Amino acid sequence: LYRPSFLFYLVCTPCTPMLSLYLGLSLDQVECLAEGNVDFLPDEPLYRYQLFNKIAFLYLCATDDKDLKLSSFLEVLISYHGLSKSTLAKMAGVEIMDIERILMNSSYEVAEDVKYRVAVTSMALRFFLKDCEPK
Repeated sequence: LYRPSFLFYLVCTPCTPMLSLYLGLSLDQVECLAEGNVDFLPDEPLYRYQLFNKIAFLYLCATDDKDLKLSSFLEVLISYHGLSKSTLAKMAGVEIMDIERILMNSSYEVAEDVKYRVAVTSMALRFFLKDCEPK
C-alpha cells in the first residue's frame, strides 16, 4: 500500500485545491491518493512516473536538507525536462562533476559558492520550464 503521509497532511489543510491543480487530479482523487489508494490512476508508466516525481518533489521540499532539495530540482530538470548534466553545469558555470556530486548526495564535497550557482540556475530553469509543462 502506497501511503505518502506527508501528502495526507497537505490534504488536511487549505492547500488541497492548490495540490489538486499541481498534481492534475480532482480533489477526491487527491484524497484517495493521500489515503494510499492508487487504483484509480491510469496504468501508463510515464503518467505515474511524472505524478510520483511531482509527489517526491513536494516531499523533498518539505525536508530540512537543503542539499537534498537542490538535488530534487536537478532531478526534475534532468528526468522530466531532459536537460543534460553538461548543460546544467555550463549554465551554472561549474564543473559537471559538481552536478554529479550534488545528485549523488555527495554535496559536502561541493563548495558553497558552487552550490549557490547551481541552485540559482536550477530554480530559474525550473520556473522558466514550468510554463512548458502540460496544463
